[in-house]
Amino acid sequence: MPAPYRHAFKAIAAARSAPAFHPDGVLYEGRAEIHGPGPLQQGEWDCLVRLSKGIGTPRGVPDLLGMAVRLLQDPPVDVLCTTAPGASGWQRYVLRPGRRWSGATLTSLMWWRSSSGERLQVVVDAPGAGLDSPDPDVLVGRLPATFALRVVGRHGDVQAGTIRVDRRSEQPRPDFDPVLHPPQSWCLAPAWLAALRARAYVGSREGQPVPSAGDDRPAGNNRGG
Repeated sequence: MPAPYRHAFKAIAAARSAPAFHPDGVLYEGRAEIHGPGPLQQGEWDCLVRLSKGIGTPRGVPDLLGMAVRLLQDPPVDVLCTTAPGASGWQRYVLRPGRRWSGATLTSLMWWRSSSGERLQVVVDAPGAGLDSPDPDVLVGRLPATFALRVVGRHGDVQAGTIRVDRRSEQPRPDFDPVLHPPQSWCLAPAWLAALRARAYVGSREGQPVPSAGDDRPAGNNRGG
């Protein structure tokens, strides 16, 4: 692991006392429901959901909106998605800042790859109305809220499901990591980008303070909402 690359992310995280990217967020708890055969285990699962702003812009200012989901399966699976122009073709591979959560489309950008070479991405669609802010605390006072989740392949949807966010969480913020926690028998790809991402996550974790309960900074007192 090249030390300079890791140390750069460690320095950013230390300066922010938060993750190097998506530094400010709000952690929620909810329930996910997955249908159809595919990488994700079918059924209903408890989950943790973190909404965040990628850069950490001031309240009300557009940013790369992020949604991290930990499906509490055995073993757990982490899904990280960021706002994109849309859900079809090239649009799933491009970042786009969001002005509001309502109607936003988020994708995993990278894909899961099976041993046979199959490639699948995750697409999350936010509720169409009522979330007229880019800030991570947008759900507070508007719960429950339901997001649509799809696992998408070359020829269309492979799995479908929902993520119902029920309440704000008081748990310590988990270290979401899609490189370490993909679905069983799948890996994050392409490999070279997954390796760079893994180094970034290691450095970012090394630079952060140890999280405590309710660790994500309150949205009213931070840069990113």
